[in-house]
Amino acid sequence: MEPYVAELIGVAAAAASLYAAYAKTMVPLRVAAIVGNILAMANSFMLETYPTFMLNAALLALHGWRLRAMLNLIRDIDVATASDMNVDWLLPYTRPKHFKADDIMMERGEYATAAFYIVSGEVEIVELKETFGKGTLLGEIGLFTPDGRRLMTVRCKTDVQTAIIDYDQFKELYFQNPQFGFRLLHLVVERLQSSGKPIMGGTPLR
Repeated sequence: MEPYVAELIGVAAAAASLYAAYAKTMVPLRVAAIVGNILAMANSFMLETYPTFMLNAALLALHGWRLRAMLNLIRDIDVATASDMNVDWLLPYTRPKHFKADDIMMERGEYATAAFYIVSGEVEIVELKETFGKGTLLGEIGLFTPDGRRLMTVRCKTDVQTAIIDYDQFKELYFQNPQFGFRLLHLVVERLQSSGKPIMGGTPLR
């Protein structure tokens, strides 16, 4: 009976792994992979194939960690978009960059490849003559412009510490979980509305 049970568990583990490969979004993929790892561990234990058991134990820990990170991201995005549009949830996906006073952070007409989160210091959007400080996300709208070019010039009024998130990273997060893309778009629209600038037919911010 035990070999028969082990065989059934092995088939179930294979089915879970196949579903994980088929899943189009990251959360179902991770859940299926975790189920497959647990079943594979049970199968390996019953058949006393301990190297396979250890491999699946390591994969289980990895998939569990990545699933937790994605669920935390979704939760933080929900909290941010439901409150004050804080974007601290993006910081784990960024890299630091420092600018000096009078440096041009982004220039109108240049190709947009990344967004900037202001960690400290102040910047000025030259065309609008408006100043922004800590906690501001700049450049995210460039991801959605038809020609991929900057719409505004941003100059550093003081030394500025930023956290950069590349558009490739934005896209990766979107494909891992489409909810991220929806929430990002929600954030962009909210920022456009709060800026007092028209969303259609006018010049959007950044």
